[in-house]
Amino acid sequence: MPDIPSGNEAAVARDRCLVISLVSVASHMRTSDGGEIPFARAIVTMRNICDAKVVNVIPHANIGQEGGTVQDVTSAFSRTAIASIPSGGSVSWDVFDQLLPAHPGTASKVHMFGYRAALNWRFDLAAYAEYRNAYSSLPLQTLVSRWTFRWSVTNTSTGEVGLTIDALSAE
Repeated sequence: MPDIPSGNEAAVARDRCLVISLVSVASHMRTSDGGEIPFARAIVTMRNICDAKVVNVIPHANIGQEGGTVQDVTSAFSRTAIASIPSGGSVSWDVFDQLLPAHPGTASKVHMFGYRAALNWRFDLAAYAEYRNAYSSLPLQTLVSRWTFRWSVTNTSTGEVGLTIDALSAE
């Protein structure tokens, strides 16, 4: 059994087991003509940084498209059941493949125009999770992490799509 921190350290340990990040990961995407282009993926990851597993993890997310409405896309997380995340473990989601399709306005554009529909738009993403850990039977919640991000063509000769991510303050 791990040592249980005392005082303020205990409160921090209980409240900060899950860390949420959004990173750009190099990948490829198949185009409508059957080719492939380099495509930077936006990956949301929840990582358990505590010494014990976290259980009953319920992730939440909202995504908005520049000039459009903000939509609750929490349902997109349901494709990955998360009964627990072991110490040092993580779970990840692809924003383009899993979260954008859950936003009705963006989903219809991407369906009609493919990946190009997401180019040069600013997206806003907010994510947090509810969970329990070994130190407490009380439900806990991470801070709400917020980012803005934008896909754009970075190399016109290859069609390479890059991703710019700006982290905003967590609340």
